[in-house]
Amino acid sequence: MTEKNEKQFGLLRSIFWPVHRAEVKKVLSMVFLLFFLCVCYSVLRNLKDTIILTAKHSGAEVIPFIKVWGMLPASFLAAWVYTRLRRYFKKESVFYILVTAFVSYFLVFAFLLYPNRDSLHLETFGNWLASILPQGFQGLIALIRNWTFTSFYIISELWAVLVLSVLYWGFANDITGVGEAKRTYGILNIGSNLAPVFGGTLALALTNSLSFSLFSSSSDHWGNTICKLVLLITVLAVAAMLLYFWINRTLIRDDGANEAVETGGKGEKKKLSIRESIRYIARSNYLVPLAVIVLGYNISINLTDVLWKEQLKRFFADPHDMLVHMNMITVGIGIFATMGGVLFSIMVTRIGWTFTALLTPVVMTTMAIGFFTFLFCGDMLTTVSATLLGVTPLAMTVYFGSMQNCLSKASKYSVFDASKELAFLPLDPESKLKGKAAIDGLGSSLGKSGSSLTYQCLIIILGSVALSTPYIAAVLFIVLIAWTYSAFALGKQFTRLNAEESRNKTVPISSN
Repeated sequence: MTEKNEKQFGLLRSIFWPVHRAEVKKVLSMVFLLFFLCVCYSVLRNLKDTIILTAKHSGAEVIPFIKVWGMLPASFLAAWVYTRLRRYFKKESVFYILVTAFVSYFLVFAFLLYPNRDSLHLETFGNWLASILPQGFQGLIALIRNWTFTSFYIISELWAVLVLSVLYWGFANDITGVGEAKRTYGILNIGSNLAPVFGGTLALALTNSLSFSLFSSSSDHWGNTICKLVLLITVLAVAAMLLYFWINRTLIRDDGANEAVETGGKGEKKKLSIRESIRYIARSNYLVPLAVIVLGYNISINLTDVLWKEQLKRFFADPHDMLVHMNMITVGIGIFATMGGVLFSIMVTRIGWTFTALLTPVVMTTMAIGFFTFLFCGDMLTTVSATLLGVTPLAMTVYFGSMQNCLSKASKYSVFDASKELAFLPLDPESKLKGKAAIDGLGSSLGKSGSSLTYQCLIIILGSVALSTPYIAAVLFIVLIAWTYSAFALGKQFTRLNAEESRNKTVPISSN
């Protein structure tokens, strides 16, 4: 799309709907495709957490072990499977094969594995491991003992890795030119932010509807809930495949010429190892604080997530009640993320980049203070919370943790990611490409795996999540302080680089 065509939009349309008439069908179909896939993941995310947290002999301590010893090898295996499939099948066929495989597994789990969990789980082996291993290995033992639940957790997480990241966004990048992507990807993200609202609301409605007593006992309400939600995922996945088929048959052929022209300028982003990422980032005073910001989010969200889920495990005895609570949080994430996405351009242009970048760490710090206050001072605050608020300190801990989870993830999907991408714009093309590859690789690898390994070490040494909480709190606040300081430092450099661009007749974006 040429610059001349870009200027055809008026002010309001350029903000809310920068789409040409010939692109409307493709943009709307891609929005709905992403919407269907994201609704599936919204349902799966809450379901997998509830299943693993409420399992016998299990709790939040199993999550760090799953992320390291389950998710990490599973991600490598998934990448290998995808590569092998691409050798023998077209990209369109690979989409159908993988989505069908995911749905098939979820159906098998809901109607076969879960109803027969007592005979399938390794109770005897788990009891033997518990008798010979220290208390700190209970998370690893639960991973092995409840292997069907572990597999469901891993496969559900791989939906985000394979279906959303690889299949959908790979397809979107293939059929969308650079100019069109700059205008329309924001619209796609708004569609993905609305998905949790729909997914959470629909999951809440289905938990109290019909039951499926054919495969599970009529008294097993939790088993019936799993069946209903898996059937919902199946329907949405089939709808996504039908829509994907329609896009490939009716829209892609028409855009074939444009695809060849517009995607020709796209370069492949080289993936860097952790060592290469650290070396490249260390050479730039601008990239160091940006890397700290990305690391700060990934470490903070992983540290607080386990502590919050440990409190959920203690507070909710019934998995149905826990799932209802988590679905309500999902709805909140979607609402706040959509609001943040709509208001981002106004905040960053009127108030500045620094203010926008500070929203996420400030929200997380504020909620963390409330969370740890009731967690550590529960006995002292029992009378106050019961008299003034009418709830127990444990309930307040859960509520503060839930608000932090909701607002931090909503900020991530709206203002955090957008402000991070905006911070790359003042860089030269080489620094922009290599810096983004280095920081994204470092944030995902070191941030997520490092926080999980930290948890594992503390749990193994101290014996439980509860005993490791003071140390996790200390690490968390150090990370939040470093994140906040880095946002201020990067804001100053962003202002300076932006001022230099303004001398070349580039409209600046304020930072303060």
